[in-house]
Amino acid sequence: MIWSKGYGFSNLEKKEEVDTKDDLFRIGSISKTVTGSAMARLYERREINLDIPISNYYKDCPKNICNLTLRQISGHLAGIRHYRGFEFLSNIHYDNVIDPLEVFIHDTLLCLPGEKFSYSTYAWTLASAVMQMTQQKTFTDIIAEEVKMPLHITDLKPDYKDSTSFQRVSFYIFEDGTHRPAPEVDNSNKWAGGGFLCSAEDLARFGFAFIAPGYLKEETITTFTQSQTTNDGVKTNNGIGFFSGADGKGRPWFGHGGGSAGGTSMLKIYPEQDLVIVTLVNMSSAQMDDLATRIGDIVLDQKKK
Repeated sequence: MIWSKGYGFSNLEKKEEVDTKDDLFRIGSISKTVTGSAMARLYERREINLDIPISNYYKDCPKNICNLTLRQISGHLAGIRHYRGFEFLSNIHYDNVIDPLEVFIHDTLLCLPGEKFSYSTYAWTLASAVMQMTQQKTFTDIIAEEVKMPLHITDLKPDYKDSTSFQRVSFYIFEDGTHRPAPEVDNSNKWAGGGFLCSAEDLARFGFAFIAPGYLKEETITTFTQSQTTNDGVKTNNGIGFFSGADGKGRPWFGHGGGSAGGTSMLKIYPEQDLVIVTLVNMSSAQMDDLATRIGDIVLDQKKK
């Protein structure tokens, strides 16, 4: 760990300062990267196939989605819709990852599979259901066995509405010139795509698992982090759980950002420089001004000196 620092408060009312080691933040869509890493492990063991119709696993799937593949679904190329209305702030509790499928699974696809990139957190709810069906165990158990235990990431936890048994930060929005508590939500409808908690330091350790082969094989890391393309060959800059690109100085990176009710997050991995940067804020839509990249500039420019 090169540097770890907390600023501001985990709880404004009590003036409790942020603890980067033990405070758990909502990591938002970085949950897709967590789920993608578990999927990668199943893929390596040939327990799941990215390129066959999901109907091979999901026997009762509706006809409109039965020919979709996990690669399309998890790469936002399947045409599955994103949130509508107030679904982002859902307060409905689900005991499993199958039941929330009914919210969107029968809706018409937004496009033909592979036609265009269309970002969807619900697509990852579907992916998690398929993973669960292949393994015959709960999705949260899959994450525990394929991510938490092998990487010793103890702070990675599904965000239950009553998550009071560990050190979860308080969540805020900034509205009318003041900080207010964020709306109460239940993230059980989207654990796979936006429903996990983690500390900053454990999330950085998670990211470091993708710097070099070990946790995953090199070819698997490439498969999941490299950009997919649409049917007409246009790169999406998204693989399976990872966005990718290059910073202003041409340095390749991959990772994911996230937004949640009371959370703004970024995981940025520079594989060639052995550098992982994590920023977590307990506020919705925090204006970060690309902070992770600016931190990367400072660290990497200092390395050159």
